[in-house]
Amino acid sequence: MIHAELHQEPRPVVVLEKRSGASVGAWASVQEALARGIVGGAGDRTEVRVEVFLAELNVIGAVRRRYGQQIDLGPALREQIEALAADQKQRQAALDAPVSSVSLSDLERQLSATGFTRTLKPFQLENLARIVRLPHAADFSVPGAGKTTVALANHSVARAAGQVEQLVVIAPIAAFPAWKEEVAACLDPMPRLLVHHGSASPILMSTQILLTNYNRAAGDYDRIRDFVTRRPTHVVLDEAHRIKRGSGGVHGRAVLDLAYAARRRDVLTGTPAPQGAHDLVAPVRFLYPGQDRKILPESAYNERNGRDEDVVRATGNAISKYFVRTPKARLGLPETKIISESQAMGPLQGAIYEALVGRYRGEFALAVKERRDFDRLGRIMMYLLEAATNPALLVAGSDKDDEEGFLHPPLKVKGDEPLMQLLQRYQAHERPWKYDRVREIVAGEAARGQKVIVWSTFVRNLKILRTFLKDYEPAVVHGGVPSADGNPPVGAVTREAEFHRFRNDPSCKVLLANPAACGEGVSLQHWCHHAVYLDRTFNAGHYLQSQDRIHRIGLAEGTLTRFTLLLSEGTIDQAVDGRLRDKIEAMAKLMNDPGLVRASLPEPDEHIGGAAAADDDMQVVSAMLRG
Repeated sequence: MIHAELHQEPRPVVVLEKRSGASVGAWASVQEALARGIVGGAGDRTEVRVEVFLAELNVIGAVRRRYGQQIDLGPALREQIEALAADQKQRQAALDAPVSSVSLSDLERQLSATGFTRTLKPFQLENLARIVRLPHAADFSVPGAGKTTVALANHSVARAAGQVEQLVVIAPIAAFPAWKEEVAACLDPMPRLLVHHGSASPILMSTQILLTNYNRAAGDYDRIRDFVTRRPTHVVLDEAHRIKRGSGGVHGRAVLDLAYAARRRDVLTGTPAPQGAHDLVAPVRFLYPGQDRKILPESAYNERNGRDEDVVRATGNAISKYFVRTPKARLGLPETKIISESQAMGPLQGAIYEALVGRYRGEFALAVKERRDFDRLGRIMMYLLEAATNPALLVAGSDKDDEEGFLHPPLKVKGDEPLMQLLQRYQAHERPWKYDRVREIVAGEAARGQKVIVWSTFVRNLKILRTFLKDYEPAVVHGGVPSADGNPPVGAVTREAEFHRFRNDPSCKVLLANPAACGEGVSLQHWCHHAVYLDRTFNAGHYLQSQDRIHRIGLAEGTLTRFTLLLSEGTIDQAVDGRLRDKIEAMAKLMNDPGLVRASLPEPDEHIGGAAAADDDMQVVSAMLRG
């Protein structure tokens, strides 16, 4: 006999044991079928990732029949498989039923009876009608479309139906204020909401809504899982693109594991696939663990081809019934204008950039395959972005407050090296043209009584610009500025205080911000209608999310929202620009939202081009270095 049971400690795995009378052939066949998910064990005992075991149930059944082998399932695993079967049945019933089977007027009355006090907009009610039909669902509506409101409405319906009793929301810290405001505005009586601060903070038994972030959920996984399992729980992932690395990332692994404990699961994000079809694998695995390969086409699992036309089409068709999306066109927002300003660098900056490219040219003559080459190219990419914006950053390296993914050492140069001499001359005789252009834009807007957001990847740029633009009393938000929900030191300036100053202080004319730190969960559309990009990376999610801080519901009719992209001619800026276009166009096709391209990219006659498509972003950098 082969015995299999689900174990939750320290992470969910299925433990298989070869017991008395087990067929050697059957045991070998089961091992082979589960090979990609084996994480431990030895001899007659094997530990397998639970999602792999569930995905291979058909194969295991075939082995049982072929060898006449008894495979005994423990009670926890049997319960999980029964829940999976119920999910599949409900999912298929929802897909087979006509959309009109849910009456919007009946749903509205039902929602009101739960104590939900806000009146949903027509498109929000339509989205809710589709979501409640599915056992688990995704809301991929654009930022500002009210995903939080719809999620709370969905929770109210599920709770009133006795399906769930409590809610766990996993979201970026920047989104915490919005969740707290929406809970207070939508639910009566106000449920007991607790912000989870990590392993040192108590989780009270009376908590009805637990609000945590991805870092804290991963770092305090056992207690979060215990909270989820103690009562039927609804788990919502906000900005769910953060788990796109799936089991390969700390956040993704913890969240995917929580899926097995939750009664209902939903994901929210306006940028579900910033890099291509492969980004959808982890969210679908969270929604329907063990079923993702029955939903997604096999081509979606190849990250390299995630933006190929046929992959995008097949994946978009496969997931279309499992998500709702309100496009920007449905929101009735005023127009945007995206301006690409391309300018030649000063002579010293140009010489520094060419010297830097020359240093690395030839090192990547062949296709990049080794992990160490990718890591090295990542550092080189940061140096090239810095050189195209402000070469003075090269010798400093990343700031301590930069996001983890952007950390890099200072550029190594010898004192007698021509590049070092150029850098020394640059700091004494030249200033970045982008800095001067930013000041011109801020001064022009300030003269008209308007405010500006300036986005930069590099925290050092923000800190330099804080002094450079001191006459406009800039507010500054980046990874080193603590949130009020993050237990800041006594007397520390918080992100919330800086946002408040930008919104309400007439003398504060500019916000200097980092997309990685405040590109999500912040609404600034009432106070600012012009954003300037000092630099951008290949991260399409950061770019799209940052745009949506000022282009969202609430804009007065006729308001023109402008985005100015500053690009240094003949540099990586243009490669990034072209790459972002590829990714945004691919996501527009995946979501069947052509308006995404119109809203987020310059018109073709304004577009200054970019690198040709390559296997991935690092291949683009490699190709650029090869000339």
